[in-house]
Amino acid sequence: MTNNVINWNSANGDTYACPRCNHDTAADPTSWKVFTCCNCGTRFARFPRLQRFLRHVGITCEFCTKRHPVVVDGTPYGFLRKRHNGVGTSARHQVEAWQYDTDEIPDHKDRVHYRDTCATRADALASLARYRSFLGRVEDDFSPVLAAVVDEKFDKYYGVDHLTQEQQDGLQDGTLEAYGVGVIRTHDAPSRQRGWFFPDTDTFTWGLIAPSGLEGLYTKRLPGTLAAHTPKA
Repeated sequence: MTNNVINWNSANGDTYACPRCNHDTAADPTSWKVFTCCNCGTRFARFPRLQRFLRHVGITCEFCTKRHPVVVDGTPYGFLRKRHNGVGTSARHQVEAWQYDTDEIPDHKDRVHYRDTCATRADALASLARYRSFLGRVEDDFSPVLAAVVDEKFDKYYGVDHLTQEQQDGLQDGTLEAYGVGVIRTHDAPSRQRGWFFPDTDTFTWGLIAPSGLEGLYTKRLPGTLAAHTPKA
């Protein structure tokens, strides 16, 4: 047995995160197991010196943490990733926003930088818009941007007439992606959140309108497949 298990302070009973990358990876935390992080591969335990006698349970997170790329005007900028917070009836599914190619000290093995954890994908896109405008290449650009974002609930479309039966079946079993196109704006003065972006949900048009890979932010160049579905003035 190799000595590559690091210490994980789970004494408070509600810590689910990897001690190295802070990704929620232990669905059922206990002091008497060795866990493996599905994000960075780190093995950790409350008592690493006892690793020879503890059960090695491997990866135990509740669902896949597949990355979903995000573009800005067609150029790769970051990615969104699902995560869970807690277990059982108290668990919440959230969305992480990560940015590629930062000039800061990289805190992830693939040279990406964690930015925010949000309740929805649209909010996570808004967070990436904030960092692009305030901390990124376009400093202090707080003009509204268009966003294409995947709808994960699929409940806006049940029973609609314009979908085929095959499409409705795909929505119900989760194999068919639905996209929304709408405006991400900034809070104006005198709001205490002045300069922070938020999705203007009233502007979003939802439908089967975007092929895979178009989820992201658009400031100038809008793909033709999305142009017909943008909010009208």
